[in-house]
Amino acid sequence: MRTSWQIQQSVIFALFIRELRTRFGRYKGGMVWLLVEPIAHIAVLSLIRGYVRDGSLFGIDYPVFIATGVIPFLLFKNITLRVMDGVDANRGLFSFKQIKPIDTFLTRALLDTLISIAVFVIVLAGMYWVGFDVPFRDPLPVMAMYALLIFMGLGLGMVFCVVTHYMPESRTMIRLGMMPLYLLSGIILPVANLPQWMLPYLMWNPLLHAIEFLRSAFFVQYNVVAGTSPLFVLMSTLVILAFGYVWYWNRRLELLAR
Repeated sequence: MRTSWQIQQSVIFALFIRELRTRFGRYKGGMVWLLVEPIAHIAVLSLIRGYVRDGSLFGIDYPVFIATGVIPFLLFKNITLRVMDGVDANRGLFSFKQIKPIDTFLTRALLDTLISIAVFVIVLAGMYWVGFDVPFRDPLPVMAMYALLIFMGLGLGMVFCVVTHYMPESRTMIRLGMMPLYLLSGIILPVANLPQWMLPYLMWNPLLHAIEFLRSAFFVQYNVVAGTSPLFVLMSTLVILAFGYVWYWNRRLELLAR
């Protein structure tokens, strides 16, 4: 007899292999797109920055500055949206009593985490190879903020999974809402360079705090804006994750009833 934990491990492993085959088995270009998407963001923003002014920022190579914001944000976005679609994408599997929606959520979050880490390493290594200055001053805050972004995306994805079950039309609005969130999370410019009147409103965004601390862990000369708090990121993540899980648990039978 196997324990429930051993059964869940086997289920997640099987779902992980299935997700890999589904995502990359049919379209070989899917692996290329993993690198194309962040590189496209970095290239376009760097070209715009170079056209407007020089390509450095406080002595930081601008492409490296963008990479340390874009790739973590894409991790958060991809986990959120894939967890949101986790039930509908795997609905046929729930006839097996061992498979629960939470298993699909965890599997998708795990796969996107591994992909994001690999992309981060490849992109930064490529930048170092072509001659950019790629410091890595303090790895612990990077790992901590990465972990918080993963759990924040998981929690928000569960919230959106329930929301889209009752309001399917909201799926498009949620996807479109990622663009303003991208612009308001300090990806393109340092938060210290933004107008002061905006900061009291922007500081309610936990993603902005996470990106700021990620960059401070890379660059010695990067000044974190006053009021940035890793505790705020932690508490926001715990609240979102707890709310998402409790709401999913209370509605799990309805999610499977469609």
